[in-house]
Amino acid sequence: MASLGTGGPKESTEWDDILKSKGIIPEKTQEELAEEALKELVEDTVENYDPHEGKKIETLEEELEEADSDEEKILQQYRDKRIAQMREEAMKPKFGPGVTYVSASDWKSEVTEARGSIYVVVHLFAPSLEGCKVMDARLLELSAKFRSTKFLRCKSNDAIKNYPDSKCPTLLVYKEGKVLKQFVGLGAFGVKTPVADDIEWALHKIGAVESEMVEPPKADAKRFNLSRF
Repeated sequence: MASLGTGGPKESTEWDDILKSKGIIPEKTQEELAEEALKELVEDTVENYDPHEGKKIETLEEELEEADSDEEKILQQYRDKRIAQMREEAMKPKFGPGVTYVSASDWKSEVTEARGSIYVVVHLFAPSLEGCKVMDARLLELSAKFRSTKFLRCKSNDAIKNYPDSKCPTLLVYKEGKVLKQFVGLGAFGVKTPVADDIEWALHKIGAVESEMVEPPKADAKRFNLSRF
């Protein structure tokens, strides 16, 4: 008689599922599930670990001098990759840090005629509104962090005649002369008073900034817009 589970891990798992469905063996506890998830995470991290990723050119060159022929080939590849990345970054246009004020007469040259690869983030503001001052402060932070994105500010009524103050602050994101996205009011970022990370995440999702964020920031009770519920 053939033994059960000889087909490998997949068969064993399927057999376990059958036994669980019939109540013969118990379901896994939360602790067991958490332990399995942690094990998978560790194994994935080890499998994808790259000891040379992010190293400076100087460090790679020092290691090249001490490496044998096989190591030298690998290190040379990483060195060339890092140099190519640095050249690509150096060729990108640089703006900021700072949010540049533009008038209606500057709009065409600074916004709609900006070079094709450039993302332009424009803050339409009303000078008297506290929310616009908050937005200015957040964009100032982001302008120092993302120098390849162009951050601008323009009085709302200069940009759009009779634009209501109730819609300010408004962010318009342009690329190749077209509006990709508009964020109307601070609440557009999912919280009552957004921090820079909230805005960074929203811009990152549409490609306007090259962020390393992989998930949205967690909103605390003070910032979260409870009125949405």
